[in-house]
This record gives sequence, C-alpha cells and structure tokens, in this order.
Amino acid sequence: MAILTRSCSVVCLVSLQIVLIFIVPWTGVESLTFPQHYTIMHWARRIEQEIDRVLQHISGAQQLKGIYTEKRRQYSLVRNNPREIVEKVASDIEKLLAKKKRALEKLASEAERVQKAHRWQDSIKEWDIEYYDSKAEMDYDGDDIEAQMSLKLEFVYDPNFKNNVNYSYTAVQIPTDIYKGAPVILNELNWTQALERVFMENSREDPSLLWQAFGSATGVTRYYPATPWRAPDKIDLYDVRRRPW
Repeated sequence: MAILTRSCSVVCLVSLQIVLIFIVPWTGVESLTFPQHYTIMHWARRIEQEIDRVLQHISGAQQLKGIYTEKRRQYSLVRNNPREIVEKVASDIEKLLAKKKRALEKLASEAERVQKAHRWQDSIKEWDIEYYDSKAEMDYDGDDIEAQMSLKLEFVYDPNFKNNVNYSYTAVQIPTDIYKGAPVILNELNWTQALERVFMENSREDPSLLWQAFGSATGVTRYYPATPWRAPDKIDLYDVRRRPW
C-alpha cells in the first residue's frame, strides 16, 4: 500500500508540473512572445523522459524483467491452437446449456403431470394451504403477519445468490391486485407445491443452477430457493403474466 501511495504521489506531481507549464498565468504575459518550435520540442522530450522514468519506477518493469531472466528455465512457451481453444469453449458452453435445458424440461414435464392429476377443490380455504408468502413482511405489520398462513422461515446468506435464502422451501409471489384467498389461487398453490421437490432435485444435480421459477397463467410465481420478495418500488407491480419471457 505504501508503494502504491508513493507511486500515485509521483504521478500526480508530474501531472501537476505538466499542467503548470501550460496554464500558470505570468505577469506581463502580453509582453512575452510564444516559445520557439525547438523550445517546445525540448519541453516535450523532457516531459516524455520524466513520464517514462516515473512509469518504469511504479510499474516495476525492470524488476519483472529480472525475475523472468532469473526464472526463465521454469517457464516454457507453448503454441496454442486457436481452433482447439474455440472448440473446447464451445463444447463447455454446450454442456452447460444442456444441463440447464434438462432441468427446465424436467420441471415442465412434472408441472404438466401434476396439474393434470390435480383435483379441483371448490371448498378449499386459506388455512388448508401451507406456503411461504414472500411478500408477507411487505404487506403486513405487527400482529397481522401472525394472522396469515405464511410459513415463518430462517434464512442464511449465500454469496452465489447474493441474498438470504432457505434451501428447504420454495417461496410464492402473488401480484398485488390478485386476492390470495380466491379458490383459483388456492388450488394453484395446492398443486404447485409438488414442484418444490423438482426444484431441489435440479439443484442437487446441477449445483451451478441459481434461481428456478414457475409462473402460472393465474399469476402465481413459485421460486426456489425461498427468499423474501424485494420490490424495487413501494408498490409491487411485478406480475409473471406480463413478463416478456
């Protein structure tokens, strides 16, 4: 850190000197003539030499040359084959996308199967469904939170997600303008609960997977891992049905 500070000071000093040469006003400047061409060229060479000296000092170019010369027997030069490099990168990307594709196809297939097997319930009530409402803390205060049927989860910070998450549950987001107690929403919450297992399996099979989500035509979004919903504005306007994808 001391070296960097010293280097920065030297560079700043040189820059200041250069600026002062051209902008410092002199008294009686009207009586002076513009410097001759060879004088300006001399200044330019001096500035170039000074900058080069400072850069050589702060970059450690000579030290690097010395280290390379001393250790050159420990290094070897290898000619790369550009075609092989491109083919390897393409192959790696293809494998990565193939994993993501398999996870998506597995989720879509299971969603279709579970939805077809689901039996509609007209008399279903809010207390019949147990889920984590990701907007519970946004929508309610105080005792009202406890009155809701939302699960109370504990979260741990994951640097990959850059967020506090819970790996044992999914989270549900329902648009603000939709009544959560409507039978169509409750039935949707009921059968999409089965997708929680698929999310977890996909995550185990491909640890590089990040967020996984399912969005229904009724506006219900179920995503994994669970994390509290964070709306960019005070009013949450997110609606999965209006997303471009």
